[in-house]
Amino acid sequence: MPTTSNPAIRNLLTLDGAVSPAGPGTSGGASPAAATDRPITLDDIVVKTLAVFGVLVASAFLTVFLDVGFLALPALFAGLGLGIFLSLRPRPSAALALLFAAVQGIVLGEATQFFDALHPGVGTQAVLGTGCIFAGTLAAYHTRVVRVSAKVTRWAVGAGLGLLVLLLAELVASWGFGADLGLRDGGPLALFVSVVAIAAASFFFLLEFEAANRFLRSGASHRWAWYVAFGLAMTLVWLYLEILRLLSYLRWW
Repeated sequence: MPTTSNPAIRNLLTLDGAVSPAGPGTSGGASPAAATDRPITLDDIVVKTLAVFGVLVASAFLTVFLDVGFLALPALFAGLGLGIFLSLRPRPSAALALLFAAVQGIVLGEATQFFDALHPGVGTQAVLGTGCIFAGTLAAYHTRVVRVSAKVTRWAVGAGLGLLVLLLAELVASWGFGADLGLRDGGPLALFVSVVAIAAASFFFLLEFEAANRFLRSGASHRWAWYVAFGLAMTLVWLYLEILRLLSYLRWW
């Protein structure tokens, strides 16, 4: 059975004991923590995801309203650090999931303001595009129009890793040598890279929905809903930024 290519959800599903059924022990009575524990439900995932997305949006709005875009660079590094940490060391932490959303919201707010100043209206279009893709992939998964097969999963993982290598190479070439590989200059290659990135991020949503479904069937603790919400937010941020960049390219043509 395919698993998600998002490291956050993938590690969650393979973590020893993380998806074991919640509840009291089999002998000696339940500990206080176990006694208050219960299996995860769909409502848990929905509520926690809405909470994380709400913080993300509120943080982006406040960044623009208060004009604190100078925090975008440290917020970017803080978000990357939190993302890597939670991906490598999965844990059901509401504080870390909400903190990730808050710092990434600063990045989204500043990026939206920057691109919208260059191309008025592009921010609204990016929000609508991201919402439509999220809703569309959820509907496609729920109705089983798209099957999450092992072959397509390997394609998504390969595309994601390939994009990561390319963008890191672009970053090193630009910052270290002042060279431009053409991956973010708005040309045909940049358009292709953005389209592939959007397609890969969209499919990652399908993989995460499948992982969350398996997570529900496993009877894991309801606390892990925060981790599911974090994984969805991480992909949402990536998707939005790529759509924003693609729309800005199209305004140039």
